[in-house]
Amino acid sequence: MEMGVQVAESAFLDLGEIEVGRRTGAWDGMIRGLFPGISVHIDADGPQAGRVDRFAMGQAELCLIESAPAEVRYRPPGSAPTPPPLSLMVQSCGHSLVAHGGASARLREGDMCLIDEQHGFRLETDDFGGILFLRLPRGAALSRYPDLERLFGTVLSGDHCGTRVLADTLVSFSRHVGQLGESQRLAMIGSMIQLLGVTEPIAMVPDAGEWRVQRAVEFIELNLSVARLTAEDIANDQRISRRRLDQLMHEKFGCSIAGYLWRRRMEQAAEDLRDPRKAQQSVSQIAFANGFEDGAHFSRAFKRRFELTPGRFRVN
Repeated sequence: MEMGVQVAESAFLDLGEIEVGRRTGAWDGMIRGLFPGISVHIDADGPQAGRVDRFAMGQAELCLIESAPAEVRYRPPGSAPTPPPLSLMVQSCGHSLVAHGGASARLREGDMCLIDEQHGFRLETDDFGGILFLRLPRGAALSRYPDLERLFGTVLSGDHCGTRVLADTLVSFSRHVGQLGESQRLAMIGSMIQLLGVTEPIAMVPDAGEWRVQRAVEFIELNLSVARLTAEDIANDQRISRRRLDQLMHEKFGCSIAGYLWRRRMEQAAEDLRDPRKAQQSVSQIAFANGFEDGAHFSRAFKRRFELTPGRFRVN
């Protein structure tokens, strides 16, 4: 199922209600139908017990899985109409080994792990276990906590009180979700995204405002030569509104995104004019290399800023 596509109220399978000889086929069909890109291998005659519950909540969904020991592999399906979700995995009972994005994590009961469904992962269980997957809309989660990307595939230990609070809240939610209305479920998803911040690893990442300013500065430096670079482009790189990023830039530098971009272009052009290695470049070439489309306009703006024409500035 792709995020954003409307699905049934819930999907459910209990192997205890299916004849033994039909359980493998039923289990495989249910898992593949729920999670395109998933393959499951069970080292036995077939699953003797297992259960899957799934509840849709707008652009999010909650999946509860109880399974015999198995190896699960996921490969992202082809092009999707919406960005792939982020999954918060909670080990409700048993143990699992997760390999994702070059990292591996051993999960015990109460531990959690963040998984980016934009990339493949492998999951192994060596005993009968229970797992909860809360699949969250990517944009909403990353807009609130941009540094989540640094934590994919790592253990959020249940030994930490904050992680335990979040895990216990999600387990409790899973027990009662079937009795909640749509508006209540949506409110709970918003709350769960906010509650990610109680876990110690996420609480310890750099301040989101500082991170956004630093990323904006790096994006500007990499794209100074792009003549049509706009403040909207810089904000869109972070999936944040221009107004919010302007606020953060004002707090740090006392100017808007556009003002900082203009200032950096002028400063870099001045450095280039004084650089002996660029002595053979004309003023117009240096202007174009720093994102100015018109040499005459650059010269007038440069004189207003430095009270010298680019030519005289270079000589002096």
